[in-house]
Amino acid sequence: MIREVNYNEIFDAQAHFRIILDSMARPGKVNNFGEIRINAPGEFNPASALVAFALLNRDVTFFSATSAKEFNEYMVVNTHAVPSEIQKADFVFINGAGNGDLLLETNVGILEYPEKSATIIIDVENIYDVPKDQTFEIILRGPGVETEKRVYVRNISLSVLQALKEQNAEFPLGVDVILTDKEGNILCIPRSNNFSWN
Repeated sequence: MIREVNYNEIFDAQAHFRIILDSMARPGKVNNFGEIRINAPGEFNPASALVAFALLNRDVTFFSATSAKEFNEYMVVNTHAVPSEIQKADFVFINGAGNGDLLLETNVGILEYPEKSATIIIDVENIYDVPKDQTFEIILRGPGVETEKRVYVRNISLSVLQALKEQNAEFPLGVDVILTDKEGNILCIPRSNNFSWN
């Protein structure tokens, strides 16, 4: 697997890290990474690779539910992170259209260290802040949201939403969620957020 040469590990990573932080601090805000010049493997959203480049390093573990071998090689070469079983992974990458049962195995942390839980990065087709056909309307409430925020996500399965809801049922335990789409958009749902859907 070839190492990305169009990605600056300092300047690009810092810029993308700030976008992720802003998205996590403002649940429901749809941000965009701008021009993406990398070649992520398979059907993996390039925006999810940018999330990985900004957050992963040799001290963390990751798991991929799809294209595992090709994806693992790409992540190791470009982030030096360590592949892991899903139960022990700090970061879990999945396709939003898949079966959510696997997410029930992710690490939700322990009461003494709830921040040690997994972060889930989910590839979807599109993320919108206005209603669109063939989307789930996701309603976010909680810290960082004034009353409520509605976003619209295409190509995320009901079972994935249900599994995330179940994993986040006992705050402060739970998983943080980062959605990315094919247009370079990013949306975050921290474990402190109480979300529902239509």
